[in-house]
Amino acid sequence: MYSRLTQIFSNLAFQVLIALILGLALGHYFPAFSIKQHFVSAYFIAAAEWFAAPVIFLTVASGIAGIASLKKLGRIILKSVVLFELVSTLAIVFGLVMAVWLKPGVINTDNLHEQVGKYAELNVNSLKEGGQAFSQSALIVLVLAILVGLLLHLLPARDRFIQGLDKVRDGVFRLITLFFRLTPLAVLSGMAYTVASFGLHSILPMGKLIAVMYLSVIIFVFGFLGLMLYLYRFNIWQLLVLIRDELLIVFGTSSSRSVIPLVIDKLDKFGCSKPVTGFVLSAGYSFNLIGTSIYLGMSIIFVAQLYHIHLVFSDYLEIILVLMLVSKGASGVPGAGFVALSSAVALLPQIPFEGLVFIFAVERFLNEARSITNTIGNAAATLVIARTENDFISPSGQP
Repeated sequence: MYSRLTQIFSNLAFQVLIALILGLALGHYFPAFSIKQHFVSAYFIAAAEWFAAPVIFLTVASGIAGIASLKKLGRIILKSVVLFELVSTLAIVFGLVMAVWLKPGVINTDNLHEQVGKYAELNVNSLKEGGQAFSQSALIVLVLAILVGLLLHLLPARDRFIQGLDKVRDGVFRLITLFFRLTPLAVLSGMAYTVASFGLHSILPMGKLIAVMYLSVIIFVFGFLGLMLYLYRFNIWQLLVLIRDELLIVFGTSSSRSVIPLVIDKLDKFGCSKPVTGFVLSAGYSFNLIGTSIYLGMSIIFVAQLYHIHLVFSDYLEIILVLMLVSKGASGVPGAGFVALSSAVALLPQIPFEGLVFIFAVERFLNEARSITNTIGNAAATLVIARTENDFISPSGQP
């Protein structure tokens, strides 16, 4: 009995879940303190994202160096780009359809400005100026890793270099394992800050948008992604169980990029090859942000409905094309999705920019939904590409 309890309490998922609950209570009963201690989660996320670059570089470089042929690498890149474009475009359209169908923006707006209070003071002009401020660091590291991997691939003594890279990578993962023991503290800090800063008084008026967003990502994950994985002999529940710890971390910190090293390690051990895992997963955080795509489509329609703007078929086509552009590079860091949304609205004159004030009031809660979905979508894409390349070997040894 004692050993069983020890096993439960030492489980990271259990610790994160407890931290989420304590964070809710702390933010509600001690709001002033909760806001002041936000630096804990902010520093944790910043530090966690520093691990992403070396893990991506070491995984991709050693994987490409040891790949059988450069033709195979070309196939992986081509398949990834095609899959990313198809899935993210479908996610944008799905977000539009769900918003048109469920009408989250058709709400009582009599006192809405007063209800969201301080968020109406948001300087929307500053959002316009920041509209293109996307993080491209992961993409730069990915390109550099590919170039280094190609160079090592051509060297006669490449095996020795690959072994060296793998040893360094193993050392980095050991350091990451130690660092992520601090995750519960970061989750407690982030959740307490969220509740203290926003509170139920600002959430309730926008509850319909939050509900429709969460419903949409659930349907997309279990519907489309579940079907996609089933066609390639995987199970969506199997994937969710595999990365359950990482999903809880994402929910608590609202940052999907912070768990890149952990997800890479999980997929490696699950059976995906290093070239596929390193390239597909890291590139996905620039080109395959499914949750962000759903959020963008839904938010645009939400603002249009809020201001009673009638959209015709040509407007929807324009919205889809604009969102396909701005969704690329909206990396999985807190707030990047909202910056992408502000860019899209700036390019769509028929959508009032001041409508972003209302979305900003519940941005943190929408960010958690899209960050979790981004993580699941990139992991699913990695499994699919690995299967199509016959680069997946299950722990039991079966392809």
